[in-house]
Amino acid sequence: MKKIILLFLFAIILFSACKKDGVERNSDRLIGRWNVESVAYVETENGKETEREQYSNLDLVWEFRSDGTATVNFDSDKETVRWTSTDDRLQIIRNDDDRRLDFKISSLTKNTIHIVFEDRAKVVDGITYTDAIEFNLRK
Repeated sequence: MKKIILLFLFAIILFSACKKDGVERNSDRLIGRWNVESVAYVETENGKETEREQYSNLDLVWEFRSDGTATVNFDSDKETVRWTSTDDRLQIIRNDDDRRLDFKISSLTKNTIHIVFEDRAKVVDGITYTDAIEFNLRK
C-alpha cells in the first residue's frame, strides 16, 4: 500500500512540475494584424494626469510577423520596423535610424492590447512632468 501511495505522489509531483505546453508567450499573441482603436496623449505632473487628448476611429493598422518584422502606422504612413517583446515590454526598432521605442505592455489578450510609450520625465522646480502616448489595439 505504501508503494502505491508513494508512486501516486511521485506521479503528481512529476506532472505538476512540467511546464504547460499551452501557455502562450506575448510574442506569439502579438503576431497578426491589429487595428489601432484609439491613441491618447497624456500629460502628468507628479504622477497625476493633467491633460488627455484621445483620438479614435483611426484608420491605422499594425501587423506583427513571426520573423520579427512589423508594419506600423504611427500616422498616415506605413513603416516597416523590427520588434521584440518580453512579459511587460514591446520594443520597436525603426529601420531608418535604429531608434528604439520601448512600450510598456499594460494589458495583452488574444484580441486586445494596451501599450504605453512614456517619454523621459522632466523635473522642474521639484515637479516631475511626464508625457505618454497610449495605444489601444484590437485584432
